[in-house]
Amino acid sequence: MRNIALLRVLPDPVAVASPWSTSESRWRRSSGVGHRTLRLAALVASALAPLVVAGCGGSGGGRAPFTGSTAAPITTTPPTTPPTTPPTTPPTTPPPPTPPPTTTPAVTWRVSGWLPYWAYTGGDRMLDANVGNGLDEVNLFGYRLKSDGSIAATTGAESAVRHAAIRSKGGELIPTILDVDDAAAMSAVLGSAAARQRFVVAVGEVLDRFGYDGVDIDFEHVTATTRDTFSQLMADMAVAVRARGKVVSITVPGKRADRSNWPGYDYAALGRVADRVKLMTYGYSGPWTRTPGPIAPLSWIRQVMDYAVTTMPANKLVIGIPFYGYDWPNNTTGTINSVTWSSAQARLARSATGLQFDAAKGEAHFTYTDTAGVGHTVWLQDARSIAAKAQLVKDYGAHGLAIWALGNEDPAFWDAIRAVLKP
Repeated sequence: MRNIALLRVLPDPVAVASPWSTSESRWRRSSGVGHRTLRLAALVASALAPLVVAGCGGSGGGRAPFTGSTAAPITTTPPTTPPTTPPTTPPTTPPPPTPPPTTTPAVTWRVSGWLPYWAYTGGDRMLDANVGNGLDEVNLFGYRLKSDGSIAATTGAESAVRHAAIRSKGGELIPTILDVDDAAAMSAVLGSAAARQRFVVAVGEVLDRFGYDGVDIDFEHVTATTRDTFSQLMADMAVAVRARGKVVSITVPGKRADRSNWPGYDYAALGRVADRVKLMTYGYSGPWTRTPGPIAPLSWIRQVMDYAVTTMPANKLVIGIPFYGYDWPNNTTGTINSVTWSSAQARLARSATGLQFDAAKGEAHFTYTDTAGVGHTVWLQDARSIAAKAQLVKDYGAHGLAIWALGNEDPAFWDAIRAVLKP
């Protein structure tokens, strides 16, 4: 497996001072020219973990708990005339009303996760351990959008063995259709009525062929000029998906207002046609910020959610959280690399201070010195980070969590999710 890191999404520019213009793509690759973002975020040393993409990618969870009793009070009708003789036995006393329940029905908070096609080795082991035991929905990453509106499966996305394994444990199988590695495809499709129609038909056909539980859309190259056309395409697609009784999921960048930084994504319009809207609330810090910092600080996620709940019901919203981090060298020339919990362990072993946790930001961090004598600062997730972010689902009454990405996490992450959302 090639050791490279891909970044999917940047925060809105108010969140960080970014050297990149807001018209640049969210995918950045250092080996090539990107449409809006760095196409390769960093070239990871051969000893590092497999490729990590930082950022991706209803009905159901997040509803307020029911309180009170549905039992009607019991009443008795008095006799119309008094008895002519005193009763020889005491009158029957009606039973007292049924008291209200002392507990409320459990709320179902749902957890989904994107499984990249390059992370199947670790991902399949994770699926076996957690689908039906913390993980409810699997988003195979998935199908690529083509410029003519057709879609093409990525490696392993249509594996019958993988599908059967997920379904055998009761998991929802909702693949993601993406445009992240083809900046031209989205504009071509949105510019052609024929291509848009072909896309809608293609989505219906793949649902029919594999019996998926729904579809997740992760189109990251929508612009201000294509905003309304994109919203209409999602509405047209939703009609075809719902006609089959399936779930419509749309993944969008996290933003704190309807600003110009992500002008193509009309939260309100997309919220009207989607069952679930997944917010990519990660990528706050990364290779575009030379100053080390948290990937998804709690305060920023709250700001995104505070805006999002003004545009659609909270129980449609899915809070995206990272299962990754970044390593910043303490110089101006070194490469900023992505890390997972697994790949960070060798670095952590070189740390003099050990793993620290910033409770206010909701993320872990540590420093170390490499073999060349260069100091580094690493921010990443640990079980405490995951628990703090999971709590936001309950705080906002959201649908659940969406995880980018499955395959290289600490098993303790799942213990934290189960403890908070599935006790």
